[in-house]
Amino acid sequence: TAYRRQRQMCIRDRSMNELHLITLGDGRQDVYWCHGVFGQGKNFTRVAKDLLATGPDAYRCILVDLPNHGRSPWTQDFSYPAMAKALSETIRTTSGDRPVHLLGHSMGGKVVMRTVLDNPDLARSLTVVDMAPVDSHLTRLAPLVHAMTSVNLSGLTTRREAEEQMSDEIPSATIRQFLLQNLRHDTGENNRWYWQMNLDLLGNGLSDIGSWPSVNTTWDGPVLWITAEESDYVGPDHSQAMHELFPQVRRIRVKNSGHWVHSDQPAVFVQVLAAFLSRCQDDSS
Repeated sequence: TAYRRQRQMCIRDRSMNELHLITLGDGRQDVYWCHGVFGQGKNFTRVAKDLLATGPDAYRCILVDLPNHGRSPWTQDFSYPAMAKALSETIRTTSGDRPVHLLGHSMGGKVVMRTVLDNPDLARSLTVVDMAPVDSHLTRLAPLVHAMTSVNLSGLTTRREAEEQMSDEIPSATIRQFLLQNLRHDTGENNRWYWQMNLDLLGNGLSDIGSWPSVNTTWDGPVLWITAEESDYVGPDHSQAMHELFPQVRRIRVKNSGHWVHSDQPAVFVQVLAAFLSRCQDDSS
């Protein structure tokens, strides 16, 4: 099928670690933003711009499409060590000697945690949003995968039709729109609809995405751990695992927010993040 040919082309021609990036601002320090499963770097556009407004000369925000998402290459397997390697190589190529700060939400939180553990001198600070370094059960995402794979792409004429086909399994319009950002329409000679992310790999790999591979190292840099009051992704028994790997972690729990903290409470999110990054700059000066 066209979908399989696209997947083979991405693996063959873009197997190198060239992650797609969106760059905002031109400040002195780089902040890398890493999204969760089924997301894209552009999901952070609003809060990244709000962060830049707190100090126009302070930051350059780099919004990352992680492997198998957005416009970044596809892989044949899902692996946090491999994703951390791809991210670290992208950072070294893009930032050079510039100061670097990493931020990751959900799956992206595990990616950035693994990245600093494998590359202890890479970043000045780490921000983890509503995720912990533990195994997570992501069976809750299975209905989302089924809804996307059930869309009749060959018979599709509008994006609205795809949303209607997904509505029975996904009653939330917000979640449907979040997923549908991955639905693309090729208006060329093929005139086809397709999922931009590697849906086969991600959908079949929910257990791998929820896993946390064991590590024997720690990272002593400053860590901001933002968790959500109305989310169960971080449980009361996860603090020990976080502190064992990151002794300098500081936890902030945001009220009236679900798993997508930066979307539910953007003003609070940016205020907390800006204060943390400012302290990290002061400490390193």
